[in-house]
Amino acid sequence: MIWPPVKAWTSKINLNGQLHFVAINYGGELLKRWVLLMSVLDSTVVVKVPWSQLVDLSKWEAGWDEINHRVSSKLVNNKSDIKTTNFSLPSIDSGLTIPISKKTIRPWFEKS
Repeated sequence: MIWPPVKAWTSKINLNGQLHFVAINYGGELLKRWVLLMSVLDSTVVVKVPWSQLVDLSKWEAGWDEINHRVSSKLVNNKSDIKTTNFSLPSIDSGLTIPISKKTIRPWFEKS
């Protein structure tokens, strides 16, 4: 996996019914790297995921996988069960800020 992370991610388990996420920010160094992910369909679902979990193919996949059926997480049954995180601003290279102040924008997907 590349660092900084691509923007499109798919969770292998439903997080409050959400599977597709956008990496809106990231930080940390070496083993303490993290990525802040926001649901594509529900912007109230924001999770901070350690990089070590994000690169675990049993938990996350770079890109937006279109598999129709996923197993619901036993840990997440309703919105109140999700531990969301507050965030201040998207990263400068996210392409999600207005105005876009940097010419280098992180890619949405990994290059094949």
